[in-house]
Amino acid sequence: MIIRAVILLALCGMTVLLCQLSPQPKGDDEVGVLTELPMVAGSFVGKSEDPSEQERALLPTDTIIVKRSYRTPGRAIENTDLAQASLVIAGSDSRSIHRPEVCLDGQGWTVVSSSVRPVKLLSGQVLNVRDLAIEREVLLADGSKLPLRAHYVYWFVGADVSTPNNLDRQLLSFRDNVLRNINHRWAYPSVMARVTDNLTPQQSGERLRNDAETIEMILSLIRSLAPHFQKDLMPHS
Repeated sequence: MIIRAVILLALCGMTVLLCQLSPQPKGDDEVGVLTELPMVAGSFVGKSEDPSEQERALLPTDTIIVKRSYRTPGRAIENTDLAQASLVIAGSDSRSIHRPEVCLDGQGWTVVSSSVRPVKLLSGQVLNVRDLAIEREVLLADGSKLPLRAHYVYWFVGADVSTPNNLDRQLLSFRDNVLRNINHRWAYPSVMARVTDNLTPQQSGERLRNDAETIEMILSLIRSLAPHFQKDLMPHS
C-alpha cells in the first residue's frame, strides 16, 4: 500500500510539473471557419435569420450563432427547394458544441437513422458529414396528426480539422492539445430540410421531394456552402 501511495504521489507530481512547464496552448482565438454564411450558394439564395430565444437561452452568451434560410428562386412554390443552415461557433465555454441529437430530442424529433455521407467538392476534396433522418408528428387544425420527416446534416470544424463524429472531435481535442499544442475552438455547421412527399406544396411551400431527393439537395447545398466559410476548404487555402 505504501509503495502504491508513493507511486501515485510521484505521478501526480509529474503531472503538475508537466502542466507548469508546458507552453500555453495556441489556437484559443483560432477558428476554422469564417463567422458568416454566404448570401448565394450555387442555385440557392440565403436570407439571414436571428437565433431563436431558446438557442440564446441554452447556449453560453459568448457563442456565435449565424443562420440563413436558403431557397432556390422561382415564382411557383412547387418548383422551389428550402433548407435551413446554421453555424455555431464556440466561445470560451465548450458547452456551445455538443451532439445535436440532444437538442433535436428536446424539440420533439426522433432520430430514425444516422449515417456518414461523403461530399465531394469541386476542388476534389471530400468532406464527411453526418446525416440524421428525423421525424415527429404535427397536429393539424382539424385535430388529425401528420407525420413530418426531415434530414439534419452536420459536422464539426476545428482549427484545421473536421469530423462528423463527436467522439472523434473529443479525441482530436485531446491529441492536438497534447501533441500539437493546439486548443481547437470548435464550430458546428448544419443544414436541415424537410421531406415533402407527404405534404402538398401549399403545406410545405416547396416542391415534392422524397428522402433520396432531399438528401441530394442538402448535400448539393453543402457542396456550394462549405468552401465559402470553412477555411481549409477555401480555394486559396
